[in-house]
Amino acid sequence: MNAGVWGCICVLLAAACWTDLRKMRIPNGLTLSFAGGGILYQLVFHGIQGGGWALAGALSGMIPLYIMNRFGGIGGGDVKWFGAFGVWTGPSLTFQLLVVSILLAGGIACALLAMRLPGARTLGIKLRWPWGTHPSEGGRSVKFPFMLAVAPGFMILLGKG
Repeated sequence: MNAGVWGCICVLLAAACWTDLRKMRIPNGLTLSFAGGGILYQLVFHGIQGGGWALAGALSGMIPLYIMNRFGGIGGGDVKWFGAFGVWTGPSLTFQLLVVSILLAGGIACALLAMRLPGARTLGIKLRWPWGTHPSEGGRSVKFPFMLAVAPGFMILLGKG
């Protein structure tokens, strides 16, 4: 991938993080414009083969997350974001980011569950939680933005080379 593609991916990630962390929402306009730009880029620079590669990338991110979405584990904006990401990066990097992000999200979920333990609960209550039900209160309604896991996952993949 060239510097222009990396730049577009970084802008897409930064914009999604900004909106997801602030409002727990990734706007359709963001994902659709980046997906459209990515498809156009792939077709212009790589022809029909690039279009197929973009489609494979989008599906490699969207299908697993769509399944998670149907079970209530993730929001629809995250599904579309991974589709837009996949258009730019193709199936391999998209699937790698998906796996790393899910593992990191699992770690975050474990940390949130730990806040319910008696010793950690006292400390956890002091944590500001802007995304709804506080983790120390428990219940199934505790949520966090998936971009909290995606951004570090992306950094891990960058470091991997």
